[in-house]
Amino acid sequence: MLIRFLLLLALMTAGILPGTRAFAQAAAPAPSQAPSPAPAQTPAPAGPDAPAPAPPQDPASAVHPDVQVPNFWDPRARLERPSPGEIGSIRFLVVDDFPPFSFRDRRNMLIGFDIDLAEAVCKVLKAQCALQARPFDTLKAALRDGTGNAIMAGLDPEKAAAEGLIATQPYLKIPGRFVARKEGGFDPEAAAPAGAVGVACGTAHEAFLTRFFPKLTVTCQPTPATGLAELKSGKLAAFFGDALGLSFWLHGPDSEDCCRFAGGAYLDDRYFGAGLSIVLKAEDRALKSALDYALREVHRSGAYEEIYLRYFPVSLF
Repeated sequence: MLIRFLLLLALMTAGILPGTRAFAQAAAPAPSQAPSPAPAQTPAPAGPDAPAPAPPQDPASAVHPDVQVPNFWDPRARLERPSPGEIGSIRFLVVDDFPPFSFRDRRNMLIGFDIDLAEAVCKVLKAQCALQARPFDTLKAALRDGTGNAIMAGLDPEKAAAEGLIATQPYLKIPGRFVARKEGGFDPEAAAPAGAVGVACGTAHEAFLTRFFPKLTVTCQPTPATGLAELKSGKLAAFFGDALGLSFWLHGPDSEDCCRFAGGAYLDDRYFGAGLSIVLKAEDRALKSALDYALREVHRSGAYEEIYLRYFPVSLF
């Protein structure tokens, strides 16, 4: 629930928030505007507790060399392809108020990153699949009573494990990132970074800066929106926050094309969560293995990149 809450908060900051169906009824959104070039990644801060850097660009991204598409799967891992008979039907439980992951378009059709990814997974597995949209607070009960057998809705996999559920490998993690004005030379890794950096007060992002960037001059902002307004006006050299909300802000009208990502993408489960996974009942380990296999194959085939670029016009990485 924490991951879903943080993502919704980030999307509200960016200003983009406002029954069952078979995949055959799905409709893909129109292609997004070509993304702006993503800055090169920089290493995570040094030290024994330093967070892991964002995943390196995968060869599948060669078609879009200026965009970093993440890879969360080890290509050397031994994952066996399951047979359709072993899997049975997959009934995904989703929500319809979680853009850009799962929401309804103007025709009232379910679309989103999660929806398209689930469809791609089912194509790999050659399995019969269906989606059922439900209120978020009913998802776990629907999983336990057999209404569905896989939740794809931003549940925190660590909290799910504490409740006796299991989760696939994450299919997306949301890094922390800096945004800075285009004309400035802000570099968070510089020996003495110039200017003040804003961050929302009392957040995990503020704690992260305090721990790993002690040389920065950090100013606490009441809300991310306040900090981004201060950045746009030139009162701040940079702002640090959730890469998802920041990417949509950069791509949207509120930024007035003032700014860019600066520095690298920082991943740390302790601060930014364990990522988005598919959650299942503990006894469905065979289905978990099948989904892990399919998610990796979706990435290998290049389909993950296509879906990622469709919903994230400015890459999170």
